[in-house]
Amino acid sequence: MKDMDLILKQTLRSEMLFQDIKMKELATKTGTSARTLEGYLGNRASIPPADVAVKIANALNVSVEYLVTGENEND
Repeated sequence: MKDMDLILKQTLRSEMLFQDIKMKELATKTGTSARTLEGYLGNRASIPPADVAVKIANALNVSVEYLVTGENEND
């Protein structure tokens, strides 16, 4: 599970940078606190529950699968 945690952390961070979305903005779009989102990006990163992962994916206009695996359907 650790590898998946790391992949999600890296994918989420890079997607936020790519889209120039700040933590506060993503928190507003997902209805999740910035502190909770920071927990997914921190040193002890964990995978969010399914409902939160869906909200994050929707806010970033990507699939949950992409967030968790770092791979697009077409890869």
